[in-house]
Amino acid sequence: MRSLIRPRWIIFSALVTLVAIACIFLGFWQLGRLEQRRELNTILDTRLSREAVPIEDLIAALQPRQGVAVDPDDYEHTRITAQGRLLDQGRVLVRSQVVDSQAGFHAVYPMDLGDGQAVLVNVGWIPLSYQPETIEKVYGQSGHIELTGLVRADQKRPTLGREEPPGYLETVARIDIDRIQQQVDLPLHPFWIQLIEPNDPGRFPIPPDLPEITEGPHLSYAVQWFSFGAIALIGYAALIRREIKTGPRRPSQE
Repeated sequence: MRSLIRPRWIIFSALVTLVAIACIFLGFWQLGRLEQRRELNTILDTRLSREAVPIEDLIAALQPRQGVAVDPDDYEHTRITAQGRLLDQGRVLVRSQVVDSQAGFHAVYPMDLGDGQAVLVNVGWIPLSYQPETIEKVYGQSGHIELTGLVRADQKRPTLGREEPPGYLETVARIDIDRIQQQVDLPLHPFWIQLIEPNDPGRFPIPPDLPEITEGPHLSYAVQWFSFGAIALIGYAALIRREIKTGPRRPSQE
């Protein structure tokens, strides 16, 4: 037993203890992430299963209450209906969108709601080789559309993200409403719409898929971290057993 209190074993024991504690901490952290994901899934499932509400009701709900602003994120993935005229002016293509392993864009158009304001609508995916057509060719000469979609939150540029260049943009990295507002004459609402219907499977653009309700990899990650911690402790115990059984090694004599 005295061999276990030598500096080498003390350092090794401390290292194994730290590794085991870290693995246990990370395992419980992943379980916490799993619980958060399940709560978000419950909210998402509730919102997706509700009947669509008119966009006017959403706009009214976003009005400041007692001087406190309402965050559009609180209504993310709520189904809404809206009607208006899609505009070619201000249209942008969102880069790096992949469907069935094929690269492309998401086409985003301003929609004039007829009340002096507009909202951005992501009408769906087009491949890189596809030349975006005018609104008249896709949705009729007037560009008027009655749609059902999901409320989506503004995609602000990350602190360390690359800033979009000045001037009129054809392509963008994200749906940053403030940046796109620079090339749209009508004031934009602080949310955008992900189109669900109308949806013609035989033509582009293809509306984005609805969000999937999954628990993600958090449970498997938690099991892995707990397993790593158990392996470290079991291996440590095996080494101690062997050390006690064999005793300290003595230098061989010539």
